[in-house]
Amino acid sequence: MFILNIAMFVVPGLFSVIIHNYLRHGEVITKKRLILFIVYTILINLITFSVSYARGVKGFYFAEMTLSYRLKYMGLGGVLGFVMPFIVCLLTEDVITLGGFIRYAKRLGSDLKRYMPYAIWAAKADLGAEVASSYLNWLWWLIEPFCMMIIYTIIFGIVFKASEDYFPIFIFTGITMWGFFSRSVNGSVDTVRHGKDIITKVYMPKYILLLSKMFVNAFKMLVSFGVILLMMIVFRVPVSLYILWVIPILIILFLFTFGVGSIMMHYGVYVNDLGYITGIVLQMLMYLSGVFYSVAKRIPEPFGAILESFNPVACIISSMRSALMYGSAPAYGLLAVWAFISLILIALGIFTVYSNENSYVKVI
Repeated sequence: MFILNIAMFVVPGLFSVIIHNYLRHGEVITKKRLILFIVYTILINLITFSVSYARGVKGFYFAEMTLSYRLKYMGLGGVLGFVMPFIVCLLTEDVITLGGFIRYAKRLGSDLKRYMPYAIWAAKADLGAEVASSYLNWLWWLIEPFCMMIIYTIIFGIVFKASEDYFPIFIFTGITMWGFFSRSVNGSVDTVRHGKDIITKVYMPKYILLLSKMFVNAFKMLVSFGVILLMMIVFRVPVSLYILWVIPILIILFLFTFGVGSIMMHYGVYVNDLGYITGIVLQMLMYLSGVFYSVAKRIPEPFGAILESFNPVACIISSMRSALMYGSAPAYGLLAVWAFISLILIALGIFTVYSNENSYVKVI
């Protein structure tokens, strides 16, 4: 417990220093890193303690602290530790300015406008090539998740006696959304290497290749959601106005996936084994994201709710099920936080790609 007490105060500050140094391309000297660590640690803990104080915690009494409080404190500190370096860099680093971010944003908009037709064309070509030589054609996009839904419905619904309402739809929704995320992130690692025939001949922002693959996976996901709507009719699932949240939730999932994928795409160029590591991490994350069960209900309180809040994929999947099937409000605040973090991840990924893409050709 002593180690956890230290970690809840120290780890977010270390995380901030790592992000800060990353934004400065590893140029921060050791002395300045130490100063930044002290500053970040003080700022993050001041903000986190202020939030705790506003929620009724009037002091730090380690003997009375519950494990759940420690985890929440460290989780909030981790989120602040990720966000704050961007603000501090804008205020203190001469080479990182608001004007620079605006230039990158304008370049991103210009490149998307120019190369988006290629991304859409490539996605259509990949979809066509994928089913060109198969007898069932596009039906495979339905058969695979549908069969997985049947398997997991039997395993978790009958063997483990899962009690969630409309369980087949519950499972199918989780598999569909997780499938999009995992395929996109796992595929992002080798995106540049697989696209070397293109990028070695003509210039193209490398994240366009990632967007093309994500469009393929997004189309398959939307097809599966069409099946989910049919299943809702068959199972007579009551529909409420909260169903309108389906589109914003899907947009947040797409943005978060693109942010993570763009960063993984960069490191995939330099680390050949990253694909194996990513596969293992995704396999573990799948069981922590509530694909087959409700994280908040199945994991003992309050740890299930904590895990669902600080695991973005679990939060997004749970919000989708609430809006789509159960006629209840999704977690507005958490979705807003993860949408904001997704935009930061995208900014970080695009910044990384633009800063290093000239060296990709030499490496591959």
